[in-house]
Amino acid sequence: MDQSMGELMNHTADMGQAQMFSKAWYNEYFRRAAESPTHSRFCEAVYGRDLCQHGMMDTDEMDFLASLLKPGEKVLEVGCSNGYITEYLHQRTACTIRGVDYSDVAIAQAQRRTQGKAPALDFRCVDLIHDELPGGDYDVILAIDSIYFMGDYGATLAKLNAKLAPGGRMIVAAFQAEEENDPDTILLPGHTRMAETLQGLSFRYTQHDFTANIRNHWIKNYEFSRTLQPEFAAEGNEFLCEARMAENGWFKDHAERGTLVRFLYVIDHNPNLAPPGLQGAR
Repeated sequence: MDQSMGELMNHTADMGQAQMFSKAWYNEYFRRAAESPTHSRFCEAVYGRDLCQHGMMDTDEMDFLASLLKPGEKVLEVGCSNGYITEYLHQRTACTIRGVDYSDVAIAQAQRRTQGKAPALDFRCVDLIHDELPGGDYDVILAIDSIYFMGDYGATLAKLNAKLAPGGRMIVAAFQAEEENDPDTILLPGHTRMAETLQGLSFRYTQHDFTANIRNHWIKNYEFSRTLQPEFAAEGNEFLCEARMAENGWFKDHAERGTLVRFLYVIDHNPNLAPPGLQGAR
């Protein structure tokens, strides 16, 4: 797991959310979020559109992501939650998208809502660390705010690369925070942990800077979670509000200090990279 995510998880534990980001936690989150009018208002205010989000991608970034996809491409989305963003991308691009996530509640919601759109949209419950990713020969693999949870960046990128068709690409969104003892350069393009991992594995990539968006996102996230707290409580959904508040204080502090950046990486398939388990083999 990325060091910044480790710091965040320590923070959420201190806030009484020790199980945050577990499968059970996400199941409870999406079970409640799908039925919460206040959560819908929160998403509209913070992200610019209500797609039942739990992540960092605002509408500017989402529309830019859609512009990178081509009609008819075969796409795997790793960490699709309950599929609203997946469905939006499909509508915008006419891609065929398979979404995978380890929350069975979120996947069941996506399957019920989109059952009339199969096989163009397909959702499966997959543990991103322990299970084999389904299918292969994908034109594009999306990992938007999910790669932090899949273990070591290098091993994860090799795992995803092995599922690409020749000439395919990965699109990965990742934040980087500067913590104590981090080098002064860690927030610079080409020097984040993700960028250095890509360079170490000889990936060709381009990166797009969404730092201003993420800083603005977390300041709004902090503000509206507190503004809407009474309405979440009136619904009996204190859990949703407390979950947001457990993480957004940490992010807001970094945003206001200028120690938080975010890049969207478009990564070309590397045909010379050995699949996981074979790296270093002779």
